Amino acid sequence: MTDDAIDDRVGFEADGRTLCIRDALEGEKFPLYFDREPQPQPALPDLFHVPVDRAVSFEAESVSIPAYSSVSLRDADGELVARLNESMEFPRATYFLDISSVTKAFVRIPDVSISATGMTDSGAVELTFDGPTTVTVGARSLHTRPEATITVPDDPTALAEAVSVLGSSIKEFTPERSWPTLRGYPPRIRVGDELDIPSPLVAPDTGIEVVVRPTYADVYRLSTLAYYLGARVVIGDAPAIRLDTGYVESLPTEGLALEERVEELLRTWLFLDTLARTEGYVKSDRYEYEQVGPKLPFYPPKLADLSMSERLMEYLEVDPETVEPYTPEWPTEAVLRPVPEAAELLPHLAHSLAPVRVRGSADPTADAPVALATSPWLPIEDAADPENTVPNPDTDPLSAGTAVLTPASYENRLQRTTTARGDLDVVVLADSPDRAAAIRRVLSNPATPDGINTWKVLDRPDAEQTAAVLSNPDIDIVYCELPTKGDRIAAGSEMVELDGLGGAPALTVFEGTEETRLGVSVVENGGLSSIVAESVLDPPRIRRLLGLLAVGVPVAASVGLSEGSNGVSTRLIGDPSMEVASRKVIPKLLVSAAPGDSDDLPITRVSLLSMPVQIGSEGSPVVECFSNRLELMGTQQVEKTTVKPAVLIELLNEDDSILQLNGTVILESDNLTEADIEKVAKQNSADDVQATEIANWYSLD
Repeated sequence: MTDDAIDDRVGFEADGRTLCIRDALEGEKFPLYFDREPQPQPALPDLFHVPVDRAVSFEAESVSIPAYSSVSLRDADGELVARLNESMEFPRATYFLDISSVTKAFVRIPDVSISATGMTDSGAVELTFDGPTTVTVGARSLHTRPEATITVPDDPTALAEAVSVLGSSIKEFTPERSWPTLRGYPPRIRVGDELDIPSPLVAPDTGIEVVVRPTYADVYRLSTLAYYLGARVVIGDAPAIRLDTGYVESLPTEGLALEERVEELLRTWLFLDTLARTEGYVKSDRYEYEQVGPKLPFYPPKLADLSMSERLMEYLEVDPETVEPYTPEWPTEAVLRPVPEAAELLPHLAHSLAPVRVRGSADPTADAPVALATSPWLPIEDAADPENTVPNPDTDPLSAGTAVLTPASYENRLQRTTTARGDLDVVVLADSPDRAAAIRRVLSNPATPDGINTWKVLDRPDAEQTAAVLSNPDIDIVYCELPTKGDRIAAGSEMVELDGLGGAPALTVFEGTEETRLGVSVVENGGLSSIVAESVLDPPRIRRLLGLLAVGVPVAASVGLSEGSNGVSTRLIGDPSMEVASRKVIPKLLVSAAPGDSDDLPITRVSLLSMPVQIGSEGSPVVECFSNRLELMGTQQVEKTTVKPAVLIELLNEDDSILQLNGTVILESDNLTEADIEKVAKQNSADDVQATEIANWYSLD
């Protein structure tokens, strides 16, 4: 990418006392507020210890950052000083503000002492210096959308050339690329008549080659790893990875074995990169480093300045089983048919670092899906082979627990503004007066689930009303109970065709069917995702599902968590890690309390990965009862201490926490008391705590 193209990504606009950072690639603006009108002058990006696209300097004596940001203070060497979530005082020094919001921003503040008021006090973060100083503001586009489009013909060899430039979005190829914000979104791929790679796109010069046979299956299986390595994909007789040291790592030729080895290498190398970066741009004292470091034949930070080939030579000495227990589960794993149409999914899957498997016929029927995905939150239910964990797109009906992937679901997310948590609008299409009344009760009693702004239940709507709801892009979630036939909805005495409605809610739930064509039609009409449930859900479960979706829990996790111990066979349309309510880059923390005989409850926790919070992110829970050690997002932690019900009440009130008791999710709006939690916690097993009992306790049914 040329320097001019990079400069065009980010700009700065002063308006009164506001400096607005404009991210042209994202179509976003982010304001910073100062005590005086900024007079920005171009500044050197090298003033920052991390990559920025552009920087400006001016004089100021205070700065205010909006509350919807995540803000950290670092010293001149990039070491973390504090996370600004409470009021603090800092002695004279040079500091850097590290801000994550709709764009990535940094503020260099030289030679000052600082008085900071954290988010818990005023909503925003306010920093006041002990005198005027020259601040420098740098910004880097989060690059969460493709910057260009590659056209490929029906030819695996041409596709290999296209995959070679997917890594052009990665900002650098040190171990720092394991940070999601430094990887960027790869360019799109479109199937067309001839190969066309736009001139700004070039294959990165990493010295790595990935060898594939000239088949779609080989290119697909190796595409995500090639992207992460910034490797040139070349045609050869057998799959392999060639390093510019002269070393060649041969890969299995059999398909399943190749998939397993590629996934193993991707997982191991990504994890080791996250250890090698711990003394890099962002200094961190990581939990996983303490566990794995002593078992490694090298000191990871010393590898950071080596060439990629030299670093991979060291990584290959590590047994993958050494790191596997400390790595997050992939939030999405893909299954593609060996057909040219599936190529359009590769950039989206690479962006999420999703491993790719290949299954199914190269000559499918007209309605058969081109691609599927799985999630760790939804177990695969394959009636023909209960041991199978990789679904096949030829199966009819599709195995429960799978998601159908289409390019439209990703493209719609890139084009559609995700509603902020707290602003969601929900509509339920009920099939009977009794169901309508029951759902109204659970959505209002004891309180509307957090995150939902407005909701309504339509009792047996007619065809016109149904079509209006299912084509309305201003609605965030529609829960449809109406009878279905194929890909049509029965509304009164008429049938509603979903194809070509011209618009769609962000997410639609259909119950009582296994027909995924319904959900595909909604996504093709502009929706982000759909859920298809075979069974009719009981009202308390509907409440939990809508409540989880409304606070930004990804779709697959919302389905899995809302089902509790009684699973409902479901299928998704769209990436399982898709979210409906926007939380920007702030992860959700799931806290699970196990049953016990005393008031002290054992605790496990896991942060939820999603499309905004991707694998490679790290952080620490901002909860006093938990360790504040940094850890990779998406890893499960078993707390060494137990907690009392009062602590769980506090967690329920935390914006970033979800509570699970005996396998059942509890919403903040359920208004539990300590006595309620004690009653739930002392049950012998999750089977004793069914949704109907909880509904009775809290008057939900």
